[in-house]
Amino acid sequence: MIEDRDYRKEELARIYSPFTKKTKSALKRLRDDIDGCPELVAALKQTRWNRNRNSYTARQVRLIADFLCID
Repeated sequence: MIEDRDYRKEELARIYSPFTKKTKSALKRLRDDIDGCPELVAALKQTRWNRNRNSYTARQVRLIADFLCID
């Protein structure tokens, strides 16, 4: 379950891909799915999203969860 708070990228990736054994693989899958959704990328850019940061803000997490259907 996604809580309304900031998440480290690794933490969100593990929630998104719970059965992926390696965190690096989960991160790649999350990153690829974000990049594969132009509407999500546009929405994230409006939040001052920086793909090089190690975390997502609560607002960014809500957008990612909504667009990628994460419960």
